Amino acid sequence: MINSHAHLDFDEVNDRHIAQNAVAIVPSVSKQNWTDVQSYPYFALGIHPWMVGYHQQQDLEHLEYLIKCNNPVAIGECGLDYVRDIDKKQQLHFFVSQLELAQKYDLPIIIHAVKSSEDVIFLLKKYPKMIGEIHGFSGSEQQAKNLIEMGFYLGFGMQITNPKSKRLREIVKNLPIKALLIETDDHPNPQDLSIVAEEIAKLKQISVEKLITQCDNNAISLFRLS
Repeated sequence: MINSHAHLDFDEVNDRHIAQNAVAIVPSVSKQNWTDVQSYPYFALGIHPWMVGYHQQQDLEHLEYLIKCNNPVAIGECGLDYVRDIDKKQQLHFFVSQLELAQKYDLPIIIHAVKSSEDVIFLLKKYPKMIGEIHGFSGSEQQAKNLIEMGFYLGFGMQITNPKSKRLREIVKNLPIKALLIETDDHPNPQDLSIVAEEIAKLKQISVEKLITQCDNNAISLFRLS
């Protein structure tokens, strides 16, 4: 079972995950953990929108150097978050810079998009060959369909198990499984990935084995896992 987005290097999320989920994509969020994530077999390098205020242009240059030298499976976690009170212009600068790096090095991109899906879609249209994951997807069904048409996968985590998340659960019901990924994000419980898989399988009225096989194949294809 492949966990498409797991912050295993965070203190509250420890290596108990690894025993159960032999494969996880471990994204970074800032220069503070670029080194830490590289201790995992499959890692991504990037600057999270919450962290842009702690970075400067020279950090983007150092990020490019690390990408060239260290073979990440993706760029990220990066993106736009319009709920947080963080300068939009600065967020856009760092996001676009990382889109450029993904294009230059032919790598998929892992995107954090909160109340910003329209702007993310608008920007991605400028990079028609770009592929990646919108992790913890929270947009509309139409936005989901647009992103899937553009070659993107949508990641879903524990939020999908909340009965109050009616809109999100309805969206998952209507999406093709060939576009889905499962994730735990920063949840510390190693059982969470199985819970997410079981919930999505139930929503889609398919076996959990079929759901996991397809999501694993999606992750293998996107991140070019060997």
